[in-house]
Amino acid sequence: MAENTNSLSLDQYNCSVCLEVLKDPATIPCGHNYCMDCIKAYWDQSDTAGIYSCPQCRMEFFPRPVLYKNYMLMDVIGKLKQMGPLHTLSESYAGPNDVPCDVCTGRKQSAVKTCLTCLASYCEIHIQPHTESEALKKHKLEHPTVNLAQKLCSKHNKILEMFCRTDQTCICLLCMATEHINHNAVTTEIERAVRQSRLNNTEKELKIIIQTKEKKVEDIKEAIKSIQSAAVIEVQEFEEGFTSLLQSIQRLRSEVNDLITKQKQTEVRNAEAVIEQLEKEIKELKIKDAELAELSKTGDHVHFLQNVPTQYFPPAAEEQSNIVINKDLFRDVLKKNLSNLKKHLQEISVWEFEKPSEDGCMALACERDLPKKMTRTDFLKYSCQPTFDSNTAHRSLHLSEGNRKASRGSKNRYYDHPCRFNYWSQIICREPLYGARFYWEVEWSGDSVDIGVTYKGISRKGKSDESCLGGSDMSWCICFSDSEFSAWHDNEEIQIDASCSHRIGIYLDYSAGSLSFFNISDSMALIYKFQANFTEPLYPCFWVDNNGSVTICQLIY
Repeated sequence: MAENTNSLSLDQYNCSVCLEVLKDPATIPCGHNYCMDCIKAYWDQSDTAGIYSCPQCRMEFFPRPVLYKNYMLMDVIGKLKQMGPLHTLSESYAGPNDVPCDVCTGRKQSAVKTCLTCLASYCEIHIQPHTESEALKKHKLEHPTVNLAQKLCSKHNKILEMFCRTDQTCICLLCMATEHINHNAVTTEIERAVRQSRLNNTEKELKIIIQTKEKKVEDIKEAIKSIQSAAVIEVQEFEEGFTSLLQSIQRLRSEVNDLITKQKQTEVRNAEAVIEQLEKEIKELKIKDAELAELSKTGDHVHFLQNVPTQYFPPAAEEQSNIVINKDLFRDVLKKNLSNLKKHLQEISVWEFEKPSEDGCMALACERDLPKKMTRTDFLKYSCQPTFDSNTAHRSLHLSEGNRKASRGSKNRYYDHPCRFNYWSQIICREPLYGARFYWEVEWSGDSVDIGVTYKGISRKGKSDESCLGGSDMSWCICFSDSEFSAWHDNEEIQIDASCSHRIGIYLDYSAGSLSFFNISDSMALIYKFQANFTEPLYPCFWVDNNGSVTICQLIY
């Protein structure tokens, strides 16, 4: 018991600044004691313009008191230190996350045990009677319990020692003898053992599932590496092919230019040779013509007759007509080949690659093959059949027709689920839509209804904009009513001026980032089209007003 006295006595000699046993204690005028260094540092940091105060009672002093060591107090603390160890003073005080001792006064120490018989927690010092007294040794001790009241019966204030399997709750012995007298009850240890065994089996199953999923993740990662490697090879092969094609076209272009140039030079040389020949003949003919003219002027008949040829014929006209200038530099075969090449290039210029579809395939389509104006029959080729997810339905929605119809009425007794909307009367479909084209139709009734799509991560709880369809950047919708309707996205409204029917067609082209809404009656008319960059799978989503309903139609193509 000397150690007990030692600890309790030392606890009275703590410095209120450093919370440790006083070192070089000094007494200030108000009577409180502090470590010499602690009170000096406290006053040195004071900003009270020469007025100094006690950290505990706030009594003010002016001027600053002169400090002296309290040798009597130092002697008392020294004698207490000689009586036993001090480690329990500073090292075992209860912190914010510890269980405090119920017996300690002043600053409490951390409890090391909780007695379920005494219904109290004890530190190392105050637990000693339970280890020394034969009567107290029979008490039930366990690790320190923070919320001891939770282990007590709220009705009888007794420890909860039993578990009622009938009512699935912990009870005390008085409860078992009264309210639970004929129930199936066992001790908490037995029930813990049973549930621990089940928990162990569940943990084993979870580990197997985790290992399976981790293996799947590794396989997918390996597949991604293979895809990336294959993509690099494909890009290289196509790049080489296109480079070769471009080089061939460039080579052909150069050769055609050279051919035209050479053909031009040949034809020009031929034409210049013809010109040179003709100019020579013209010169000779002019000389001959001058001679004949001079001869015609002579009066000497003998001279005339002797020099004029008996027969004179000018150059034949047919010889001149044989001279041909070829202005057509292209040969017929070359013209035909170039014409065919141009035709093929024009066909290639209108090709476009669609983005990968849901199955990961890429399709090549010519622009001329796409319908300029799609009809309802064209849309039905992409028809899908979403169904409502009951785990997301607000309690005021009733599902029927194979989870294809949601009606607003009295609240249903759905069990609690983290995916359920608890404020907005909304519901989401099960099927994710991504990577391809989808079309579905909806019929609605009542005052108003919201029809749209959302990412899976839309908030389900509370009345904030984030949980309302169209209220955040995670959802898109059209709000329909008999009088007016509007488009909503990221909590921004766009009024729509168009007629409205009670059968609506929705067309989603995920890859193109378009979401279109149509009136379906005798004809099909576009109401509004969203354009976005979708980054996650989309789910059809609906909000239903009082006494309203929404039904996902069955489509036949």
